[in-house]
Amino acid sequence: MSQQSQCGAVRVLPSPIEMRMPLEQTLGRRRSAREFSPDPIDAPILSALLWACAGNNLPDGHRTVPSARDCREILAWVVDKDGAWRYDPAANTLTQTAAGDLRGATTSGQDFVLQAPLSIVFVHDAGLSGILSGETGKLCVAVDAGCMVMAAQLACTAMGLASVPRASLDPAALARAMGLPQGCTPLMAVTAGFPA
Repeated sequence: MSQQSQCGAVRVLPSPIEMRMPLEQTLGRRRSAREFSPDPIDAPILSALLWACAGNNLPDGHRTVPSARDCREILAWVVDKDGAWRYDPAANTLTQTAAGDLRGATTSGQDFVLQAPLSIVFVHDAGLSGILSGETGKLCVAVDAGCMVMAAQLACTAMGLASVPRASLDPAALARAMGLPQGCTPLMAVTAGFPA
């Protein structure tokens, strides 16, 4: 894995680990946690987490999660102590879009976020959702983001990580901090790490 300090750096993720916890146990153990160890999440675990919530499960690019009219308009970024990183599911890479410890930018006053090693931020790219219009389109975008959040939490549970879904963020300020392109809006985040 290559990790540089400047924007545009690319981290190549290894193959995801296999999640072996049965679905019934995963659903039964899923909880929101607000206490985290500062220990980093190993790259194979991070790879599995990203694959579960935003990855491709078919060669044609279909995702592990549903997407209204197959727009794939919700994208995943990792925000950690080194910056903001856009996940590319086809290449299984992270590309840095902003440098520095941005974990605090992902929240509006939830200090526990600073203890966790990372948050996955789910970003709506309006340029990809053109056919999702009106109130129904807004609902579809919200449902798509919710599916990704739940997949992230279930994957965390299956791999022994603690996690919590969050919507307490300032979308405009976070978009600036993360170096998001115009038309991209953060909607939700899942903060994840090993249990404290």
